Amino acid sequence: MRHRKAAALAAVLVLVLAACGRSDSNKEASSSSSGTGSSSSTSGGNNDLTAVANGGFGDIKNVCSPAPSGTTLTASDKGVTATDIHVGTITDKGFTGRAGLNKEMYDTAVAFSKWCNEHGGIAGRKLVIDDRDAKLTDYNGVILASCDADFSLVGGGAVFDDADNGGRVACGLPNIAGYVVTPKARVADLQVQPFPNPVYKMNVGGLKAANTISPDALKTSSVLTAQLPATVVVRDATVEAIQQLGGTVVDQPIYNANGESNWSPFVLGLKQNNVKFMHMVGEPENLALMEKAMKTEGYYPDAIIETANHYDKKLTEGGGDAIKNTWVGMGYIPFELASTNKATQDYLDVMKQYNPDGKVAELGAQTFSAYLLFAQAATECGANLTRTCMLDNAKKIKSWTGGGLHAETNPGDNVPSPCFLLVKASASGFEYDEAMTKPNQGKYNCSPDNIIDLKNDYGVPKS
Repeated sequence: MRHRKAAALAAVLVLVLAACGRSDSNKEASSSSSGTGSSSSTSGGNNDLTAVANGGFGDIKNVCSPAPSGTTLTASDKGVTATDIHVGTITDKGFTGRAGLNKEMYDTAVAFSKWCNEHGGIAGRKLVIDDRDAKLTDYNGVILASCDADFSLVGGGAVFDDADNGGRVACGLPNIAGYVVTPKARVADLQVQPFPNPVYKMNVGGLKAANTISPDALKTSSVLTAQLPATVVVRDATVEAIQQLGGTVVDQPIYNANGESNWSPFVLGLKQNNVKFMHMVGEPENLALMEKAMKTEGYYPDAIIETANHYDKKLTEGGGDAIKNTWVGMGYIPFELASTNKATQDYLDVMKQYNPDGKVAELGAQTFSAYLLFAQAATECGANLTRTCMLDNAKKIKSWTGGGLHAETNPGDNVPSPCFLLVKASASGFEYDEAMTKPNQGKYNCSPDNIIDLKNDYGVPKS
């Protein structure tokens, strides 16, 4: 049981690595903003669904389409017939230790396929979504199944994504990834990430904001983690990043992978070291409990800045009025701003119409971006749809926002976005923090200086 709980923690931490948020709400999008970072608003924007009903999404005019007149479609590659394209979406939603883990990815794939097929499919071929549920421990098994049946993997991700020992690449299966976790998987071939997460480049915009919140906060930093390989890599990269920014990590506590029954000793450690900035590599549930201990002990760091997996009501509702001095950095427009951002609203509208019982979450939006990129790359191949053609087209895409879902990235060159924004957490939910973000490009703070090159060894060769 202890091992399975630790594995569940590692599973959630993949979302730290993917730098995106998630929600555990299974409710459909509501008619008013929840302000929780989970199910969210469908107010404003495209309530009549006009744009998505016409096959447009965000600033993309046409996503899917029938075959051009006179075109003859045939079976052109593995997983492609004259009528269908089979694609696999990998999740760990069947993991019994955390039921529904990353379910929003599959639910989004289903919604996208229904919407796309209603508008003609991919140049006349219908999308068929194959549910590749790795259940945390069966990644190799689902890769074997997908190799035999699917044209490509699209919009998914799994925790132990190096467990196939290179099997995906060996069978020639492309991956337009929702996210990638382990260093080995992140540098693997035949892959394009719409929201790139390379091993040796890191967006430090959120970390830099700590010194804006509290002058010289990074000079007394604490980075907590559990003693798990996936989390230690993230911890080490964060420590290096803080050091490159002129900070000093004075405290690197290790907490129990199963969680702690008493977080007060960790808070007292922060107080003893006069920590002004804290970052927890972990789950929002644990941060909520630690901040309750901070309230009890009467000590908070001046700035607690987390990655986007903490954009979750488990933090704000779990911590309640104990949540203080806490921000989340992200590269996607938060759902609270859906009424002001067409693509975010379109995502919510597509989910509401085409999979109303599906889970709505930021990670689902990341999946939607992957399917949009796949649709563009595959459509450009026309009738002769092959894995090589689709992947080559995807690698030619050097500027991508998912129709406006997220900050601009360079998927073709695997370059992360130099943009970020901050939302502030409180008992009432999340709120975009314009003052701390200091936006200079829409809602984002964008600068080449937000990206650093990591110099230490993280287990794979530097490209």
